[in-house]
Amino acid sequence: MIEKVLVGTDTSAAADLAVQAAAELARTNDAELLVVYASGNGESTAFDPGKAPDPATYLKDLSNRFPAVTTIAREEVGDPVEVLCQVAEAEGADVIVVGNRGTHDKRRRYLRSVPNGVVHCAPCSVFVVDTRKAQ
Repeated sequence: MIEKVLVGTDTSAAADLAVQAAAELARTNDAELLVVYASGNGESTAFDPGKAPDPATYLKDLSNRFPAVTTIAREEVGDPVEVLCQVAEAEGADVIVVGNRGTHDKRRRYLRSVPNGVVHCAPCSVFVVDTRKAQ
């Protein structure tokens, strides 16, 4: 039985598709939704027009977007893979939801992708959402 769904976001359109899928998974299982934004080292130096300019506002608005789901959203400092796996362990998540961004790129052999990293360190099941239509 799924009681807690964890999803990571970088506030991009692709990540938002994963958040939507996680919210639907939580709703259909009457589970809690935990949305985590991992801010890397805590310093953002580049503006990405494909992402929400203010992650705090994005996280705050999630409860309004998914009123049928108990939603908790928070920001954590650290590597996204490590943060998601640590939060999953600490919170007792039943499933981690991630988008597949970066898994189809030729550079994935050289760069660490979040979905691949989470699959390898997760203490629970991982649901990978096809987010290519947003990329």
